Amino acid sequence: MAKENTGNSRTVQASWLTLAGFMSLSVGIITAAILSRFMTKSEYGTYRQVIYIYSTLLIIFSLGLPKAYSYFLARIPRDEGLDMVKKISMLFIGMAAVFSAVLLFGADTIAGLLGNPLLAENLRYFAVTPILLMPVMGVENVLTVYKMSRVVAVYATVSRLFMIICTVLPVVMIKADATHAVIGFVVSSVITCISGYILIRLPFRNTVQRKTKTGLKEIIRFSKPVFTTTVYGFVISSTSLFFVGRYFGAEEFAMFANGYKELPFAGMIISAATAVLLPEFSKMQKTGAMNREFISLWKSVVYKSLSVICPLSLFCCVFAKDIICTIYGTEYSDASVLFQIITMINLTYVMPYNTIMLALDRGKELARAYMLAAALIVGLNIMSVSLSFHSIALIAVIHTSCILLCRAMLMAVISRSLNTTVAKLVPWKKSIRILTASAAACLIAVFTRYLLGNMHGIAGLTTGFCIFIMTYCFIAGMAKIDYKEIFRPIISRIGIYKNNISDAGYA
Repeated sequence: MAKENTGNSRTVQASWLTLAGFMSLSVGIITAAILSRFMTKSEYGTYRQVIYIYSTLLIIFSLGLPKAYSYFLARIPRDEGLDMVKKISMLFIGMAAVFSAVLLFGADTIAGLLGNPLLAENLRYFAVTPILLMPVMGVENVLTVYKMSRVVAVYATVSRLFMIICTVLPVVMIKADATHAVIGFVVSSVITCISGYILIRLPFRNTVQRKTKTGLKEIIRFSKPVFTTTVYGFVISSTSLFFVGRYFGAEEFAMFANGYKELPFAGMIISAATAVLLPEFSKMQKTGAMNREFISLWKSVVYKSLSVICPLSLFCCVFAKDIICTIYGTEYSDASVLFQIITMINLTYVMPYNTIMLALDRGKELARAYMLAAALIVGLNIMSVSLSFHSIALIAVIHTSCILLCRAMLMAVISRSLNTTVAKLVPWKKSIRILTASAAACLIAVFTRYLLGNMHGIAGLTTGFCIFIMTYCFIAGMAKIDYKEIFRPIISRIGIYKNNISDAGYA
């Protein structure tokens, strides 16, 4: 019974985190949709380059420390938690100061590397952002460890709404250029910073605190392989965008940035699962759990993730043009090809690779797999540019192929670590049923929409999605894909809330 409750708790916690991720996803889409329409491609491309530079350099300067919150807080008593948070936060503050200095004093150099002189001034405006955001990067991890994911969802909702208001309003009402969008982003970061500082201490509010025995050396020792992996991850995530920005210009960068994006809901689901599972795997590893327990939990996560990610990924691939045009406008229609290419990555994005490898102390193998992928991406991109293959689609194919290879290597390492085979880590029968049902529903949706007439844009997308969902639900039921079982913990928790409200006399 206890085991079931634990599973339910994990699912419910992950669901709250998924909601938080959905809010982040919505903000990204809404902001991009509005800015794409009000700004020229050159100005919008410049704004996206600022965000690209921040997000990629953040990978390096964060040192892998956000995961340290989840790893260490799950292993120590709550009364030592605040001291641990303070230690990790001090490391963040130090790295944030260096990061801000790089943006402030290196703005001209970075702008020169990307061949966009408009970048320099915007980067200097943006330079204060790391000092504001990095010290509160671990808020969601800390709250998740202590089963406060509902607070994470509220925090994400409020902070993202302020981000939309602060970023979009100056562009719409004052001047449609990159500088006003950047300044708005900085203002929203101030609000996020203040609320983050309050919430990161929330789990320890009624606890008498004492010093933790875990020192900075142990934190850095954990973070070292994570940081190494992070550096290679930085190369992987930034190389393709760098080559597009450097050799294709700001307008093509805007096209690539809008089109070649992993489906946000896929990352949202896995990020939520990872946030819940890292402390769980960490506890299991410390208590000497058997391999079969790791494998059982792994397969459960894979199946639940796949049941949501696979149908939506295939739908987005088939209706890519309608999605891109609806969000960004018809002038970005060519970006739909890039969107379809990256769908291949989403179909493998159903497993928390990094999480279990860190929990199993396989950080070095994780770093090596990332290193190989990074080297291949850099080498192949240099080759494509040198041979004058002027195609951002080729850049996308190279990136996708290298990521798929990296994930195949990670699966091999995990299977060896658990003394099993890759085949036994994947729930094949269930996966094939989901994939088949998704493909069939997509085909029926395309054919039905064709019979209904030539519809495009939001009308065609809405019609196609409704037909797809109805068809998929019917086929999934026939194939015995039990979504009631998958979402039962969430439904049960909602029922508990309703009963509590009723008992309190509010029903």
